[in-house]
Amino acid sequence: MASFTVTVVSASNLEDSDGPFSGSDPYVYITLDGSESKRTSTVKNSTNPEWNEVLTFEGVESPASKVMRLRVYDDDWGKDDKIGECSLDLGKLIATGEPQEFEQVVDDGIFTDAKLKFVIQTDGAWGNPEGGKGPLKICVKKCTGLDDADWGGTTDPYAYLTIDGCEPAQTEKMEGTINPEWNQGLSISDIENPLSKTLKIRIYDDDTFSRDDKIGECEVDLADLKMGEGVKEYELPVDWCMMGMMKQAVLTFSLEAADGWGNLP
Repeated sequence: MASFTVTVVSASNLEDSDGPFSGSDPYVYITLDGSESKRTSTVKNSTNPEWNEVLTFEGVESPASKVMRLRVYDDDWGKDDKIGECSLDLGKLIATGEPQEFEQVVDDGIFTDAKLKFVIQTDGAWGNPEGGKGPLKICVKKCTGLDDADWGGTTDPYAYLTIDGCEPAQTEKMEGTINPEWNQGLSISDIENPLSKTLKIRIYDDDTFSRDDKIGECEVDLADLKMGEGVKEYELPVDWCMMGMMKQAVLTFSLEAADGWGNLP
Protein backbone atom coordinates (compact mmCIF):
# COMPACT_ATOMS: atom_id res chain seq x y z
CA MET A 1 0.00 0.00 0.00
CA ALA A 2 1.12 3.54 -0.75
CA SER A 3 1.64 6.59 1.41
CA PHE A 4 2.05 10.12 0.10
CA THR A 5 1.76 13.70 1.28
CA VAL A 6 -0.29 16.60 -0.03
CA THR A 7 0.98 20.06 0.89
CA VAL A 8 -1.87 22.55 0.50
CA VAL A 9 0.00 25.77 -0.23
CA SER A 10 -2.47 28.55 -0.99
CA ALA A 11 -5.53 29.72 -2.91
CA SER A 12 -6.19 32.93 -4.79
CA ASN A 13 -9.25 34.96 -5.79
CA LEU A 14 -11.72 32.87 -3.79
CA GLU A 15 -15.36 33.88 -3.59
CA ASP A 16 -16.15 36.37 -0.81
CA SER A 17 -19.04 34.29 0.51
CA ASP A 18 -19.46 36.22 3.78
CA GLY A 19 -20.36 39.46 2.02
CA PRO A 20 -18.37 42.40 0.64
CA PHE A 21 -15.20 43.38 2.52
CA SER A 22 -15.59 40.51 5.00
CA GLY A 23 -13.65 37.82 3.19
CA SER A 24 -14.29 34.11 3.57
CA ASP A 25 -12.98 31.71 6.21
CA PRO A 26 -11.63 29.02 3.86
CA TYR A 27 -10.31 25.51 4.46
CA VAL A 28 -9.56 22.65 2.07
CA TYR A 29 -11.21 19.23 2.41
CA ILE A 30 -9.58 16.34 0.52
CA THR A 31 -11.20 12.99 -0.24
CA LEU A 32 -9.80 9.80 -1.78
CA ASP A 33 -11.79 6.58 -2.22
CA GLY A 34 -10.84 4.00 0.39
CA SER A 35 -8.93 6.50 2.57
CA GLU A 36 -9.72 8.74 5.49
CA SER A 37 -10.59 12.28 4.41
CA LYS A 38 -8.23 15.11 5.33
CA ARG A 39 -8.71 18.84 5.90
CA THR A 40 -6.60 21.89 6.50
CA SER A 41 -7.06 24.44 9.24
CA THR A 42 -9.33 27.44 8.64
CA VAL A 43 -7.86 30.76 7.55
CA LYS A 44 -9.93 33.68 8.81
CA ASN A 45 -11.20 36.53 6.63
CA SER A 46 -9.27 35.88 3.44
CA THR A 47 -9.98 35.34 -0.23
CA ASN A 48 -6.26 34.64 -0.81
CA PRO A 49 -5.45 32.22 2.02
CA GLU A 50 -2.06 30.61 2.67
CA TRP A 51 -1.95 27.29 4.50
CA ASN A 52 1.40 25.61 3.70
CA GLU A 53 -0.06 22.62 5.51
CA VAL A 54 1.07 19.01 5.02
CA LEU A 55 -1.56 16.26 4.96
CA THR A 56 -0.63 12.57 4.81
CA PHE A 57 -2.54 9.73 3.14
CA GLU A 58 -1.54 6.24 4.24
CA GLY A 59 -2.47 2.70 3.25
CA VAL A 60 -3.72 3.62 -0.24
CA GLU A 61 -4.37 0.59 -2.44
CA SER A 62 -3.66 0.86 -6.17
CA PRO A 63 -3.02 4.63 -5.93
CA ALA A 64 -2.70 5.28 -9.68
CA SER A 65 -6.30 4.08 -10.07
CA LYS A 66 -7.65 6.75 -7.72
CA VAL A 67 -8.94 10.30 -8.18
CA MET A 68 -8.27 12.80 -5.42
CA ARG A 69 -10.91 15.51 -4.90
CA LEU A 70 -10.09 18.83 -3.28
CA ARG A 71 -12.94 21.09 -2.14
CA VAL A 72 -12.63 24.57 -0.69
CA TYR A 73 -15.23 25.51 1.94
CA ASP A 74 -16.09 28.69 3.82
CA ASP A 75 -16.20 27.86 7.53
CA ASP A 76 -19.58 29.09 8.87
CA TRP A 77 -21.64 28.64 12.03
CA GLY A 78 -24.20 26.60 10.13
CA LYS A 79 -23.60 24.60 6.98
CA ASP A 80 -20.25 25.39 5.39
CA ASP A 81 -20.49 26.82 1.85
CA LYS A 82 -18.48 25.17 -0.90
CA ILE A 83 -16.63 27.94 -2.75
CA GLY A 84 -14.43 25.88 -5.04
CA GLU A 85 -13.35 22.40 -6.08
CA CYS A 86 -11.00 20.50 -8.34
CA SER A 87 -9.77 16.95 -8.79
CA LEU A 88 -6.57 15.16 -9.73
CA ASP A 89 -6.29 11.73 -11.32
CA LEU A 90 -3.36 10.19 -9.43
CA GLY A 91 -2.66 8.22 -12.60
CA LYS A 92 -1.06 11.45 -13.88
CA LEU A 93 1.71 11.50 -11.27
CA ILE A 94 5.33 10.80 -12.23
CA ALA A 95 7.31 7.95 -10.65
CA THR A 96 9.65 10.19 -8.67
CA GLY A 97 10.34 10.95 -5.04
CA GLU A 98 10.60 14.66 -5.86
CA PRO A 99 7.71 17.06 -5.05
CA GLN A 100 5.19 17.54 -7.88
CA GLU A 101 3.53 20.96 -7.99
CA PHE A 102 0.00 21.70 -9.19
CA GLU A 103 -2.10 24.83 -9.62
CA GLN A 104 -5.71 24.14 -10.56
CA VAL A 105 -8.80 26.25 -11.13
CA VAL A 106 -11.38 25.67 -8.38
CA ASP A 107 -13.94 28.25 -9.50
CA ASP A 108 -14.44 29.96 -12.86
CA GLY A 109 -14.64 33.72 -12.35
CA ILE A 110 -16.01 36.40 -14.66
CA PHE A 111 -12.67 38.18 -14.84
CA THR A 112 -10.28 36.03 -12.79
CA ASP A 113 -10.40 32.33 -11.90
CA ALA A 114 -9.98 31.13 -8.35
CA LYS A 115 -7.01 28.76 -8.11
CA LEU A 116 -5.58 26.30 -5.61
CA LYS A 117 -1.87 25.50 -5.29
CA PHE A 118 -0.76 22.19 -3.82
CA VAL A 119 2.19 19.80 -3.91
CA ILE A 120 2.16 15.98 -3.92
CA GLN A 121 5.12 13.86 -2.91
CA THR A 122 5.28 10.04 -3.22
CA ASP A 123 8.11 7.58 -2.62
CA GLY A 124 8.61 7.19 -6.39
CA ALA A 125 7.66 3.49 -6.38
CA TRP A 126 4.76 4.06 -8.77
CA GLY A 127 3.70 6.51 -11.45
CA ASN A 128 4.39 7.53 -15.03
CA PRO A 129 7.84 7.71 -16.66
CA GLU A 130 10.00 10.82 -16.47
CA GLY A 131 8.71 13.31 -19.02
CA GLY A 132 5.20 11.91 -18.66
CA LYS A 133 5.21 9.78 -21.83
CA GLY A 134 5.80 6.06 -22.12
CA PRO A 135 5.29 3.07 -24.45
CA LEU A 136 3.08 0.01 -24.13
CA LYS A 137 4.07 -3.37 -25.56
CA ILE A 138 1.24 -5.62 -26.70
CA CYS A 139 1.07 -9.17 -27.99
CA VAL A 140 -2.30 -10.07 -29.52
CA LYS A 141 -2.33 -13.86 -29.43
CA LYS A 142 -5.68 -15.32 -30.41
CA CYS A 143 -9.45 -15.10 -30.20
CA THR A 144 -11.90 -17.98 -29.92
CA GLY A 145 -15.60 -18.21 -30.70
CA LEU A 146 -16.06 -15.07 -32.76
CA ASP A 147 -19.38 -14.25 -34.38
CA ASP A 148 -19.86 -15.51 -37.92
CA ALA A 149 -20.25 -12.09 -39.51
CA ASP A 150 -20.20 -13.39 -43.09
CA TRP A 151 -22.91 -16.04 -42.57
CA GLY A 152 -20.71 -18.71 -44.06
CA GLY A 153 -19.30 -20.35 -40.97
CA THR A 154 -16.26 -18.06 -40.94
CA THR A 155 -15.22 -14.42 -40.78
CA ASP A 156 -12.12 -12.35 -41.66
CA PRO A 157 -11.07 -10.82 -38.32
CA TYR A 158 -8.46 -8.29 -37.25
CA ALA A 159 -7.87 -6.46 -33.95
CA TYR A 160 -7.80 -2.66 -33.80
CA LEU A 161 -6.21 -1.08 -30.70
CA THR A 162 -6.63 2.52 -29.55
CA ILE A 163 -5.53 4.78 -26.70
CA ASP A 164 -6.71 8.40 -26.53
CA GLY A 165 -4.12 10.78 -27.99
CA CYS A 166 -2.08 8.03 -29.71
CA GLU A 167 -1.79 6.51 -33.14
CA PRO A 168 -3.86 3.29 -33.31
CA ALA A 169 -2.33 -0.13 -33.87
CA GLN A 170 -3.76 -3.04 -35.85
CA THR A 171 -3.07 -6.73 -36.31
CA GLU A 172 -2.97 -8.52 -39.62
CA LYS A 173 -6.26 -9.65 -41.12
CA MET A 174 -6.96 -13.36 -40.90
CA GLU A 175 -9.08 -15.01 -43.57
CA GLY A 176 -11.93 -17.44 -43.11
CA THR A 177 -11.88 -18.19 -39.38
CA ILE A 178 -13.85 -17.57 -36.19
CA ASN A 179 -10.83 -18.68 -34.12
CA PRO A 180 -7.97 -16.49 -35.38
CA GLU A 181 -4.41 -16.87 -34.12
CA TRP A 182 -2.29 -13.75 -34.62
CA ASN A 183 0.59 -14.07 -32.13
CA GLN A 184 1.53 -10.57 -33.27
CA GLY A 185 3.61 -8.10 -31.30
CA LEU A 186 2.51 -4.45 -31.41
CA SER A 187 3.46 -1.30 -29.56
CA ILE A 188 1.89 2.07 -28.88
CA SER A 189 4.41 4.81 -28.10
CA ASP A 190 4.36 8.30 -26.59
CA ILE A 191 1.36 7.64 -24.36
CA GLU A 192 0.91 10.75 -22.22
CA ASN A 193 0.41 9.79 -18.56
CA PRO A 194 -0.25 6.14 -19.51
CA LEU A 195 -1.57 5.22 -16.04
CA SER A 196 -4.52 7.55 -16.63
CA LYS A 197 -5.43 5.96 -19.97
CA THR A 198 -7.52 3.02 -21.20
CA LEU A 199 -6.55 0.58 -23.93
CA LYS A 200 -9.52 -0.33 -26.13
CA ILE A 201 -9.38 -3.40 -28.35
CA ARG A 202 -12.03 -3.92 -31.02
CA ILE A 203 -12.35 -6.96 -33.26
CA TYR A 204 -13.60 -6.29 -36.80
CA ASP A 205 -14.60 -8.46 -39.74
CA ASP A 206 -12.81 -7.27 -42.87
CA ASP A 207 -15.34 -6.70 -45.66
CA THR A 208 -14.39 -5.83 -49.23
CA PHE A 209 -17.51 -4.09 -50.45
CA SER A 210 -19.02 -2.71 -47.25
CA ARG A 211 -18.04 -1.16 -43.93
CA ASP A 212 -16.12 -3.53 -41.63
CA ASP A 213 -18.38 -5.02 -38.93
CA LYS A 214 -17.37 -4.78 -35.28
CA ILE A 215 -17.78 -8.28 -33.84
CA GLY A 216 -16.19 -7.86 -30.41
CA GLU A 217 -14.50 -5.45 -28.01
CA CYS A 218 -12.87 -5.18 -24.61
CA GLU A 219 -10.79 -2.65 -22.69
CA VAL A 220 -8.09 -2.48 -20.02
CA ASP A 221 -7.42 0.36 -17.58
CA LEU A 222 -3.64 0.78 -17.86
CA ALA A 223 -3.48 1.48 -14.12
CA ASP A 224 -3.93 -2.30 -13.88
CA LEU A 225 -0.25 -2.66 -14.85
CA LYS A 226 2.25 -2.73 -11.96
CA MET A 227 5.72 -1.21 -11.80
CA GLY A 228 8.35 -3.84 -12.66
CA GLU A 229 5.71 -6.52 -13.24
CA GLY A 230 6.90 -7.42 -16.72
CA VAL A 231 4.50 -9.13 -19.12
CA LYS A 232 0.92 -9.50 -17.87
CA GLU A 233 -1.40 -12.01 -19.49
CA TYR A 234 -5.08 -11.31 -20.22
CA GLU A 235 -7.99 -13.45 -21.35
CA LEU A 236 -11.06 -11.25 -21.71
CA PRO A 237 -14.52 -11.70 -23.22
CA VAL A 238 -15.15 -9.60 -26.31
CA ASP A 239 -18.68 -10.77 -27.05
CA TRP A 240 -21.61 -12.00 -24.97
CA CYS A 241 -24.71 -13.96 -25.89
CA MET A 242 -28.03 -14.73 -24.18
CA MET A 243 -28.43 -11.13 -22.96
CA GLY A 244 -24.96 -11.04 -21.39
CA MET A 245 -25.40 -14.22 -19.37
CA MET A 246 -22.97 -16.41 -21.32
CA LYS A 247 -19.42 -15.61 -22.38
CA GLN A 248 -18.92 -16.39 -26.06
CA ALA A 249 -15.80 -14.98 -27.76
CA VAL A 250 -12.58 -14.64 -25.72
CA LEU A 251 -9.47 -12.62 -26.65
CA THR A 252 -6.04 -13.69 -25.36
CA PHE A 253 -3.30 -11.06 -25.25
CA SER A 254 -0.50 -9.70 -23.09
CA LEU A 255 0.61 -6.21 -22.05
CA GLU A 256 3.87 -4.82 -20.74
CA ALA A 257 4.47 -1.33 -19.30
CA ALA A 258 7.86 -0.49 -20.81
CA ASP A 259 10.44 2.12 -19.74
CA GLY A 260 9.68 2.42 -16.04
CA TRP A 261 6.04 3.10 -15.35
CA GLY A 262 3.25 1.32 -13.50
CA ASN A 263 0.95 1.25 -10.51
CA LEU A 264 2.15 0.28 -7.04
CA PRO A 265 3.23 -3.39 -7.06
